[in-house]
Amino acid sequence: MSEEPETVAYTAAFGQLAGAWVSAPYVEVDAAGTVVRAQSGRPEHTPPIVYDLGRALLLPGMVNAHSHAFQRAIRGATHRRGAHDPSSFWSWREAMYRAANSLDPEAVFTVTRDCYREMLRAGITCVGEFHYLHHAPDGRPYADPNELSRQVIRAANTVGIRLVLLEVYYARAGAGREPLPEQRRFCDGSVDAYLRRIDVLRAEGIAIGVAPHSVRAAPREALRELAAYAHQHGLPLHMHVSEQPQENAECQAEHGCSPVALLAASGCLTRPGAFTAVHAIHLDPDDFATLSGHNVCACPTTEADLGDGIIPVGEHLRHDVQLALGSDSNAVVDLVQEARLLEMHERLRTRARLCLADRDGHVGHALLSLATRGGARSLGRTELGEIRVGAPFDACTVDLDHPSLARIDPALALDALLLSGTAAAIDRVFVGGVRRL
Repeated sequence: MSEEPETVAYTAAFGQLAGAWVSAPYVEVDAAGTVVRAQSGRPEHTPPIVYDLGRALLLPGMVNAHSHAFQRAIRGATHRRGAHDPSSFWSWREAMYRAANSLDPEAVFTVTRDCYREMLRAGITCVGEFHYLHHAPDGRPYADPNELSRQVIRAANTVGIRLVLLEVYYARAGAGREPLPEQRRFCDGSVDAYLRRIDVLRAEGIAIGVAPHSVRAAPREALRELAAYAHQHGLPLHMHVSEQPQENAECQAEHGCSPVALLAASGCLTRPGAFTAVHAIHLDPDDFATLSGHNVCACPTTEADLGDGIIPVGEHLRHDVQLALGSDSNAVVDLVQEARLLEMHERLRTRARLCLADRDGHVGHALLSLATRGGARSLGRTELGEIRVGAPFDACTVDLDHPSLARIDPALALDALLLSGTAAAIDRVFVGGVRRL
């Protein structure tokens, strides 16, 4: 008979288990990294190895639903204004294109690895990489058409973070316009060529999502084909939606409707809960109901950095739209800050406080849910985002003696972390039962 797998246990001062706040959390994890027991208080019989995590909060690992890892390469490079610089999203985009076209495969690996290391340090255990650097700068495929995707996968494996590769489809510069020279490496040339790459990665067991870049970059016919493929194979479907008013105006001119209405007409919203609209800031009144039951990924630090606008969170919640968080351009890698800014933006928008409180009045719990279960749902990884029996032990600890939390009542520490702190207080991270930090 084979031996029973070795089991270890963890205890802490406070934590969240199966979505509930508990004192003295106790978690047993088997050799496969799966939680086999989770409760408040230490049982009479324990495995031989029990790790006491001390004066700490034990929390689920955070799930980052939207990242462009390569954009970390322009951190600090877009914050000096030239004499004639309009200083908008569109001028920022030019700097991003320059960075995108300067990276060879090894540089893609290096910048992605560095970005994912930061994520892990911030308690992020899974990332959805909205990946659109596919080919050489002149648009020609590498000998392996998935060369750059493999560099992203390699970076995630090197760091030990979970990855959902959101492979981006990009076809044009806008309605009736060929891709710009600086966009050529984003483009596969056809939907069929794109899906061939996806099929190869899926066959290798890579967690994949289908991601038309935007209504600017993907024509209606492509949206239909991509949605049908995603639905057929049960894959998450992500897309930038209504980030800028210009995007809406161009969609109205080409299609006579809003981007969200176009998505509905193209079949992108037919599978309940499968679609994630990234940003979804500048919506028509009818768009909120159309997105009901689907996901919106908010990226507040990037949206503030680019001057995009403020996500109307309250309207989304009133229409049963599910929320997730992303680090997007990775100018900031910290879902604690993303969560806080989402709440603060809503306070500024409504001139009220405690806007995102849950049914029990707790804002911290609601924000933690967005940073964990919200991202997991968006990426189609619903086994993640909670510490519960049967789930992988993806977790992080928050040091209650960190200067930002010192002498704060532990019962208030989660609110203090998410509404006053940063991820700097996170001191240990586990992915699948393996300590990564």
